[in-house]
Amino acid sequence: MSYALTQYWSVSTGVRFDHREDDSPVVLATQEEGDRVDGVVQVDYDSGGAWNAYGFGQGTLMKSDDRDRNERYGLGGAFRISDRLVIDGEASYGASGPAVRLGTSFQESEETYRYMSYAVENERGIDGRHQRRGNLVSGIRARLSDSGSVYVEDRFQHGGAQNGLIRAMGMTLATSDRWSVTGSWELGTLINRQTYAETERRAGGIAAGYRFDKLQLSGNVEYRHDDSEQLDGSHEQRTTWLFRSSLKYQMTPSSRLLGKVNYSTSDSSEGTFYDGGYTEAVLGYAFRPVTNDRLNVLAKYTYFSNMPTTDQFTSTGSASQFIQRSHVASLDVSYDLTPEWSVGGKYAFRRGEVSLDRVNPDFFSNNAHLYILRTDYRFLKNWEVLAEGRMLHLPDLDERRTGALVSISRYLGDHFKVGIGYNFTDFSEDLTDLSYDHHGFFLNFTGSL
Repeated sequence: MSYALTQYWSVSTGVRFDHREDDSPVVLATQEEGDRVDGVVQVDYDSGGAWNAYGFGQGTLMKSDDRDRNERYGLGGAFRISDRLVIDGEASYGASGPAVRLGTSFQESEETYRYMSYAVENERGIDGRHQRRGNLVSGIRARLSDSGSVYVEDRFQHGGAQNGLIRAMGMTLATSDRWSVTGSWELGTLINRQTYAETERRAGGIAAGYRFDKLQLSGNVEYRHDDSEQLDGSHEQRTTWLFRSSLKYQMTPSSRLLGKVNYSTSDSSEGTFYDGGYTEAVLGYAFRPVTNDRLNVLAKYTYFSNMPTTDQFTSTGSASQFIQRSHVASLDVSYDLTPEWSVGGKYAFRRGEVSLDRVNPDFFSNNAHLYILRTDYRFLKNWEVLAEGRMLHLPDLDERRTGALVSISRYLGDHFKVGIGYNFTDFSEDLTDLSYDHHGFFLNFTGSL
């Protein structure tokens, strides 16, 4: 979240929470486990001319167990040497050591743009990876016409779990105001730092979108093939396909049809025992009367099937995720009583089956009912509080889980709000999520058109 103080000065802040847990049968004494919350404040200055600069401070607000602290402080900025050449960089130091980033970009012509950057990072950014790693990125992007562009990029990575060089290339075409098509391809070699085993990777994808009047369609196909060297010198080959599609159709000014289908399959040369698959299909109907926009209704049906690969199983052979087949139907309704007060509720039913045995799946019933009652109150124009009462009924286990959820949010403009809250229950309102680890604080972002 950022705020412009003046024409030249701005301040921004962010927060990151991460939970680290080792599910291995024997946890090493050197392993770090627990929770940590990091916060950062950054002050930016834009001269309005050839340069800009910033400084930031990152600190650990809370940690548990044996997690290390993650303080970091640094300076950065950019300088325009000429109309075509810009350099930028950042240097910082913290609890995990020094870090540096240096980059340059060059506008070779009106159509061609070159760039290169190198960074040595120490757990800075949103991924929170617990390692020092370096990345060198060099590429070129060119606009072929008003409707087409291409790029070629080399990425060299070192210092992480795997070192290696990957080349990526792609093309984007907007054949008309209605159609757009994007394609990409990657190839490279990754080397495991500890075993020096090599993985030859080939990956690619193509995406297409169509938008006209009341209809929006998009589709995406991604492919990846890994040839991985094993510790005994043999090779395992894994081919993974991912298909994604989405649909939006404005049926009337008050109603809209929504849909998506995601499908993935992963095949291993070691045999079907090592394969995996995933399917999610969603069909929804949204209703908001134009003549009475106090009412909002969303009805949705979801089919969900998940077969984790063996990589998602523990070393003892037990599943880290259930093998699941579920049908979920839900109805979510809200109504504005006044400009300040809103009430609503949600009911969802899951007809599901789960199994822990991968070789000979023995599915057993796992049905569930979810009940939610909520109320919202908006005050001081841009602030809003929410309270929910929740109950999850598991008839096959003759079990009920109850609790509450609360949050407070602030509107940043008419179409976006950010909030923080606390979930007193341990379950999710997404009934395809079978884990019970949702208790605690959460950060929520909501946008609308």
